[in-house]
Amino acid sequence: GLHVSRLKAFAAKAERGERIYDTTSFPHDELGDISSTIVRLYAKLQQANADRDKEHAAALREAHGKIEIKRRLTNNINHELKTPLASMSVCLESIITHKNMPPEKQRDFIERCYSNCERLRKLLDDASLITRLDEGGEIIAKDETDIAEIVSEVCDDMAAIASERGFELINRLDGSLMISGNRMIISSIFYNLISNAISYSGGSVIEIIPGDVTPQKITIIFRDNGYGVGDEHIDHIFERFYRVDKGRSRRLGGTGLGLSIVKNGIAFHHGTISAENLRSGGLQFTMTFGRN
Repeated sequence: GLHVSRLKAFAAKAERGERIYDTTSFPHDELGDISSTIVRLYAKLQQANADRDKEHAAALREAHGKIEIKRRLTNNINHELKTPLASMSVCLESIITHKNMPPEKQRDFIERCYSNCERLRKLLDDASLITRLDEGGEIIAKDETDIAEIVSEVCDDMAAIASERGFELINRLDGSLMISGNRMIISSIFYNLISNAISYSGGSVIEIIPGDVTPQKITIIFRDNGYGVGDEHIDHIFERFYRVDKGRSRRLGGTGLGLSIVKNGIAFHHGTISAENLRSGGLQFTMTFGRN
């Protein structure tokens, strides 16, 4: 009687599609053992289906998230492209309509066109790198890479610009710091951090300092001795097209994508980056790179 009534209750729940949580054993006889096995298997099947549905929902959410990021990026890029295009259009129109324009005025307009052209090129380069990072790791190769060597090359490259703008660029990384990584992306991380500090920090010293090195990850600290960033901005500086000083950033040719490239590039290397204002003044970035 007990076997049959419990089996009937189980069958009714299963028919209604309810979750089966009660898998306590039936009394130990032949029918009881068979009944216990049926109920347990059914509960396992339900759990497997629930897990599959959960994973499916998470994958859908991730896919929608990526679509939303792309949509926002496309809208932002369209908006950002309009400004230099409008400026070039005005300059060229002036040159075409004013046949007797003085040569120095004409040169000024041509130079303005050229700098806007360069801004467009940088914007498109940055946007295409970000899109590649968004597409995921399967498109971008990773090899044994020495971060210290790359940082040294980037610092050599940027030394002239830094000193011209009154900055001392101090690289304290030595030895080799090997990770499985992508050379171009690691270069762009440090180019962007240095360019950002030179253009916007208002300081005179940029330092790159080694942090902890473990078999799993490498930590590097990047800091300047400038003004730092207002507390209201610090949580937003890695967002695409977020600008602490909109006018100044555009005037200096910034694309508004630099720190977003840094964050995405570090995420591609299974790492993290955070920013904080230093008590002594200046901004400090602490970043990690996964080694595998």
